[in-house]
Amino acid sequence: MTPAAVGAAGAQTPATIPSANGVARVQGDVQPTPRNSEQAAAAGAQAGPAGGATSSFAGEGPGTSPSPAPPGAGAANPPAFATYRVYATQYDPNTPGSVEVAVPDKCAKFGALKNQGVLNDFGCGPGYRTDMDYRVVVTRDGGQTATLPVKEVGPWNLDDNYWAGPGSSRPRRKYTDLPRGVPEAQAAFYNNYNTTSNCTSLSTGQPSGKPGGSDQFGRCVLNPAGIDLSVEAAKQLGLGNLENAWVTVSFLWEPLDTTLTVGHSGKNLDINFISLDKGAQAIQWPANGGKNQSWRFIPTATAGVYNIQVQHSGMMLDVEGASKDDGARVIQWPANGGVNQMWRLVPVGTTGAFNIVAQHSGKALDVGGVSKDDGALIIQWPLNGGTNQQWRPKVSGL
Repeated sequence: MTPAAVGAAGAQTPATIPSANGVARVQGDVQPTPRNSEQAAAAGAQAGPAGGATSSFAGEGPGTSPSPAPPGAGAANPPAFATYRVYATQYDPNTPGSVEVAVPDKCAKFGALKNQGVLNDFGCGPGYRTDMDYRVVVTRDGGQTATLPVKEVGPWNLDDNYWAGPGSSRPRRKYTDLPRGVPEAQAAFYNNYNTTSNCTSLSTGQPSGKPGGSDQFGRCVLNPAGIDLSVEAAKQLGLGNLENAWVTVSFLWEPLDTTLTVGHSGKNLDINFISLDKGAQAIQWPANGGKNQSWRFIPTATAGVYNIQVQHSGMMLDVEGASKDDGARVIQWPANGGVNQMWRLVPVGTTGAFNIVAQHSGKALDVGGVSKDDGALIIQWPLNGGTNQQWRPKVSGL
């Protein structure tokens, strides 16, 4: 089945895209959620960055949430999912009255619609299974929460799955130089990211005659939206007609808990004896499903750089004493903002593995002595190409 044949399944094809609102179409059979330039500009006018945060990829509360929001009010011991604060706009869906959302990932849309044919046509890959929970939990600052299904794509891009992180089987396809959790439209709006010298007018589809941050189609981005709410979905959150707001969004198909398996031994990064003590040693140990082998990558303001938090204790992976010495111990330690708790993920070719490099020293997370023994110590060591420095993240529950 080709994309043009699936209009009934929810794809917006050229024959079905609303045109009365004066939005110029973009090339391709799937379109971002339509809106006119006046609405988009008005939404942007409401979205001024708080505290003058204009020098980084940030706006009013944009960026990341190190403590993921629960997937529904009152949930007991909720699982943890990728959760970010983004700007939400509104749209009129193809099905009047539908309670739904649009996210800027065509593969998530067609996974949600269980349309395997279109997923194949777009080359979305096996990570976009049709049996996953393609819903989002949207929470306003006042506490209003709604769990909403994905049924559309947009508002600006089609290939910006900005919520994806290390170990996901659905890695971010575009704009990988942006920090995780930052939508491309947000970066374009606040920081002129992806600047086009003569960006295209949203309403006319013609060159605007001016430079500006643009979306993947070269259109002038007029607001920083990372999610689109249908009008009825917005009502469930207490928003007025076409009222836009910063919200916190959890993506229920993108869990966070990740194991890290080292290449030479096939064993996992582990905190010794499931210790809750500050300074407990990181070791390698066979996979056992323990929370002391479960890690979360918490984005910093720099793309590709993370705090790495172990889940049994909530402490961070840390180079002891901020040492720059070869062989310095790697331990768990409470979060303190230190650069010795920041780690850069450097892909090892196309293997799916990474070198995990300490920001303060430039040295790699290493199994000491290339040991294959259970309990071998984790240290920092200069990069050397060894498989004892190559770590493969795998997100749990996929």
